[in-house]
Amino acid sequence: MRLSSVNLIANDTEITRLDLLRPNASSQYVIKAMVGIDADEIIPRFYGFSKDGQKRFYDLKLKQKEIVIRIVMNPRYKLNESVSEVRDHIYKMVSSDRNGQLELQFYAGATVVSRIFGHIVKMEVPYFSNISELQITVRCQDPMFRGINPTILEADSLPPGNPLILTDTSSTAPHGFKMELLVTEGFSEFVIQDRETNPEWDFRVIPLLTTFEEDDIIHISSEFTDRTLYILRDGNVFVLLDGVVPESAWPIMFPGANSFYLPQYDSLEIQKVSFNAAYWGV
Repeated sequence: MRLSSVNLIANDTEITRLDLLRPNASSQYVIKAMVGIDADEIIPRFYGFSKDGQKRFYDLKLKQKEIVIRIVMNPRYKLNESVSEVRDHIYKMVSSDRNGQLELQFYAGATVVSRIFGHIVKMEVPYFSNISELQITVRCQDPMFRGINPTILEADSLPPGNPLILTDTSSTAPHGFKMELLVTEGFSEFVIQDRETNPEWDFRVIPLLTTFEEDDIIHISSEFTDRTLYILRDGNVFVLLDGVVPESAWPIMFPGANSFYLPQYDSLEIQKVSFNAAYWGV
């Protein structure tokens, strides 16, 4: 993606915008370099076999990411600003609330294309240099760049038929999604798989203490950092994670078209699907 600027945001407040294409010499902060925004090392992790045992499945993960930003501090001397004051403004980002996270938003023109969250773990100042610089290191527990606005598909905008075809034209990396389904006729197990016959994988749920009843709303999230599964029944929540059958594969989306077959399709109404785009790097 072609980037034009990056915003540094702490406690929902924009600290500064760094122009990547045409740095403005009058800005308080002028970016000099940024590293760590690529896919430094992708690690394949084996997690299971296909149902016929012929194919090995791997999660491809990034190791913890550190983004290093080197900026030149440019005080507005006409306003009696000093280098120390400009530097202290950045220092305040280290922990501006109890969460202490810094958000980096990446822009292409006027559009936010991705963002990532992290904590500032290092602030380095070359005190004896003739140029007033500051180097910031941001450590990101979740190393994936995410879209800022989720794609939300309501029932009337979902493609018809079974299997359900979900297409992601933006992402460069796999990611999870969220789905809400209304039960129109009761059944005992809920399944999502890649195709109707000879599926390579399936996600199978057999509740231990209940069944799926008419008017239940099934909520499923397969986001990597937020995997949840429950039903909402008459205002009560019944968590179903203990009903996930061993060796089930959580459904995930890959760049492009994705196929999901639901054997109980005739007893369900898909009400909503939502997901955020994911990127290996920018």
